[in-house]
Amino acid sequence: MSTVKAPNSITEASLYHSLRFERKFIFEEMLLEDMINNVVLCNPYCFKEIFHRRSVNNIYFDDQNMSFYRQNVAGDANREKYRLRWYGDDFTQVTKPTFEIKKKYGETGDKYSYKLKKTAFNLLDTHATGAQTIIEDTLLAEENTGLYTNLKQLQPALYNTYERRYFLSHCERFRITLDYNMAFYNIKARDFISSKISADDIVLELKYERAHDDESRNLTQHVPVRLSKNSKYVRGVDLFYR
Repeated sequence: MSTVKAPNSITEASLYHSLRFERKFIFEEMLLEDMINNVVLCNPYCFKEIFHRRSVNNIYFDDQNMSFYRQNVAGDANREKYRLRWYGDDFTQVTKPTFEIKKKYGETGDKYSYKLKKTAFNLLDTHATGAQTIIEDTLLAEENTGLYTNLKQLQPALYNTYERRYFLSHCERFRITLDYNMAFYNIKARDFISSKISADDIVLELKYERAHDDESRNLTQHVPVRLSKNSKYVRGVDLFYR
């Protein structure tokens, strides 16, 4: 199973039943409101917006060999991704973040999340290495030795932020998120703020449980672009390190 010492409640059986698909579609030349009105809301599955817009912020972690990056680029069936995620329009202000390990099993995936509810810091003061120390100290204090051990073998690799909007189908079997106003920062830059690279495209992500995969084809027939393999982590690494 995972190398992460996750809680005992996460078993192979529970992972199997909670696996889901995350299908991604990239729109390169469409305004956000046009996309919402002409692609999402007019879909026959009658999507409606279910949550307020919010900014999603991430620090991605990898080992010295960039193994997670290489697994993704190579298309390995079983792969992992480690990240710290928090929400808020001020990217530098980290408040109540969640550490996440995303697991990929072929075309489906699952996620292990650990909330750091009492954690808060500013990236302008701590930068990435200081942030990792804060997280490790918190994990030790909360006796999450499994995640602490794994994180000690990794290092910060990329900053990323974007805005997200959320939609749910009338049948409640399918969810769509729209990610836009994406930006990437070189985590190795002394002044990482000035390293910002923005992206103008919009990523539509369709999420659903395994049982609804056949039905999803009826839905995606009304999405006017092809299915795409898109990893924000890989994209950001390619921007700064290739």
